[in-house]
Amino acid sequence: MAIGREAFGDGAGVVRLALREGAAGGLPVGDSRALGREPSVWRAIRFAERHPGTAGGAPGAKREAVGLYARAREAAADAGVDEALLADGDGRLVEGARTNLFVVGRDGALVTPPVSSGAVAGVAREIVLEQVPEAREAEIGPEDLARALEIVCVNAVRGACRVATVDGLPVGAGGASAWSERLHALLRSDPPPP
Repeated sequence: MAIGREAFGDGAGVVRLALREGAAGGLPVGDSRALGREPSVWRAIRFAERHPGTAGGAPGAKREAVGLYARAREAAADAGVDEALLADGDGRLVEGARTNLFVVGRDGALVTPPVSSGAVAGVAREIVLEQVPEAREAEIGPEDLARALEIVCVNAVRGACRVATVDGLPVGAGGASAWSERLHALLRSDPPPP
């Protein structure tokens, strides 16, 4: 709370807490960043650098790959898009640089990469998996991503955002689906910003 008050006063922002090695198994360290307005529909790129999977030995948590996320976010900003999609060495989708991902396949199934692939066990991801019986974990290969009807980014701060394009190519039919609207309603009670 003190970090947030110091950084934002009465305004809004994000405070990220991390455990650093030290006494008693880890010392909490916090950093802050402003929370800007987000578009209701996102554009994404596939980030060229490969996600290390569970090489850091802490499935479900950001650990060794923190620099990877920063580089991917920077690449997205340089490309003028909202998210960078991270894949493993075999091209299987793992997560976004700042979100977890759900993909709607041609069969209409709502899937997210498993934590065992190296995906962060994000709060919003866990809420969707607990509250949406149709949602499940499954590997998402490059061909699955290319044929996706919809990609939805989820994050506890941002809610759910539909991805309209990946690398400039439209995802699915390009419009909102029942899934993006349903996940948005589940994760946010206020309407998305314009």
